[in-house]
Amino acid sequence: MINLSKLAENFNIDKNYSGSVKTGEPMSEHTTFKVGGPAAVFLEPDSPSSLSHALQCCRDAGCRPFILGGGSNLVVSDAGIDGVVISLGKMRSIEIIAASDGYCLRCAGGTPIHEITAFCTKQGFTGLETFSGLPGTIGGAAFMNARCYEVQISDVLVSAAYFPLEGELPAKPLTYRIDPSEWDYKRSPFAERLAPAVVTEVVLKVQKGDEAEIAAACEKFRHDRIDKGHFKYPSAGSVFKNNRAYGKPSGRIIDEAGLKGLSVGDAQVAPWHGNFIINRGNATASDISELVRLVQQKVREQFGYELEPEILFI
Repeated sequence: MINLSKLAENFNIDKNYSGSVKTGEPMSEHTTFKVGGPAAVFLEPDSPSSLSHALQCCRDAGCRPFILGGGSNLVVSDAGIDGVVISLGKMRSIEIIAASDGYCLRCAGGTPIHEITAFCTKQGFTGLETFSGLPGTIGGAAFMNARCYEVQISDVLVSAAYFPLEGELPAKPLTYRIDPSEWDYKRSPFAERLAPAVVTEVVLKVQKGDEAEIAAACEKFRHDRIDKGHFKYPSAGSVFKNNRAYGKPSGRIIDEAGLKGLSVGDAQVAPWHGNFIINRGNATASDISELVRLVQQKVREQFGYELEPEILFI
């Protein structure tokens, strides 16, 4: 039996660990859905070396930590997480790198995407405008190959650094260089071939552009998200993956099934968008889970189509 309290105490006095250590941390404060019970141990290392040490300590203690990015695609159970959560929230930085065909940005995995697009606007770099307004971190976006307005992270990714969560743990992050064959819609090698893995850094290709045009494009995409109701209530954005072979986006299928506005507790299919589930104020993780199951059931009964969630339940 792992003594999590003792593990937390050890991190507090460990000279090889730098960052924060919390116990009983409410996960509702770290997810965009604003639901989830407490994490027994919540770590926020502030460097790759500290992250590596935390991972090794967890291995030595016989537990695998849950790695948290921006919490924008996540539903944590009402009971919480009886283990260790490691957040990359303190690992954020952006560095400009000259490349033979332009420029790249080296971004720490915990860097919020809005900070990266704001940096690009200020510095006059183009290529990432479609991600403006997207919640979450760049490490999480790489892990799931986030897609915004027909542009995927894999379209702009050059390389990434990562730690494997199984097998031998290296002292420093390993390097992954882009191989387009390993990426597809909502698919990445970090979630498949290299899984489980934690992305600690990404390198993105960008080009110099007109600052005013970049700012205008970022505002356009950000306001489109606002107009579509992405931020009216706590949510995780799109709940179900789109099956392009089916010919219709999941939101339209749910709409045609007459499910917009369907509720379980305070969780509701958004009245304005079939593929959003919102927290109207006091939704629980159980409410959201049951509503997802109910939407899947009703779509299956009406159309014989199986909706696949893209949000993660833990």
